[in-house]
Amino acid sequence: MKVLREAGLVETEPCGRPTCYELKPDVLAGSSEQFAELAQLAGTAAKNERACP
Repeated sequence: MKVLREAGLVETEPCGRPTCYELKPDVLAGSSEQFAELAQLAGTAAKNERACP
């Protein structure tokens, strides 16, 4: 959860002793678009693979 909080994907709110976490949908939507683009680039790069020397 610490990594998600530091990445800005969740907000935290202390609830007494425990901490409540809430997803940030707008940030998740932007991240999913970036991951989709990255996946497309990776697929293209795999097709253009060159032999190792």
